[in-house]
Amino acid sequence: MNNIGYHIYLRNPVNLSKLELQGDELIDTIGNRFPIVNGIPRFVEESNYSNSFGYQWNLFTSTQIDKFNKNHITEERFYKNTNWTNAKLKDKYLLEVGSGAGRFTEVLLKTGAKLFSIDYSNAVEANYKNNGTNDFLLAQASVYELPFEFDFFDYILCFGVIQHTPDVEQSFKCMIDHLKPGGEIAIYVYANNLKTKFYTKYWVRPLTKKKAKINY
Repeated sequence: MNNIGYHIYLRNPVNLSKLELQGDELIDTIGNRFPIVNGIPRFVEESNYSNSFGYQWNLFTSTQIDKFNKNHITEERFYKNTNWTNAKLKDKYLLEVGSGAGRFTEVLLKTGAKLFSIDYSNAVEANYKNNGTNDFLLAQASVYELPFEFDFFDYILCFGVIQHTPDVEQSFKCMIDHLKPGGEIAIYVYANNLKTKFYTKYWVRPLTKKKAKINY
């Protein structure tokens, strides 16, 4: 993984000042430090409100990953829901917000885009296991304090994530701040209708969420 080589693009997420690589840390001009743990820059506390998601994806690391399941389900969903093409994305700056275990990261790496991927939880560890040999930047960071310059990305992808954040509207605004004028953002949220209310996962999630937090 060329994570460290990408450090020149990273910024202090609070003041957007440039960061320098010193050993296993990224340091700004006034001495603020951000650790690099297991090759992954960390801009938030490893333990946070998204613990249950980190627990889930580190436990089921290969779930939904096309290459392990010998299918193209995630790849087909990506192209269908975005209408983006490899020709369109090639050499463009693309941010993936909420990578989880890296199911879409795997697909995005094939597009030829310059990929940057973040997750608030330590699911970044699972993504590293699944995609860490590839050339992209992976960091643990918050959508509310993204460690990049404003107006930096040509494309932003956020699938199945924004509805889990504390403030959905603010999450959207923060992503837009980092999108270039004329750039494109693709967001996918779960349906909320009478049919989905009977899905088993929505009945058991409150229980498994508590269990995951206790066991983590």
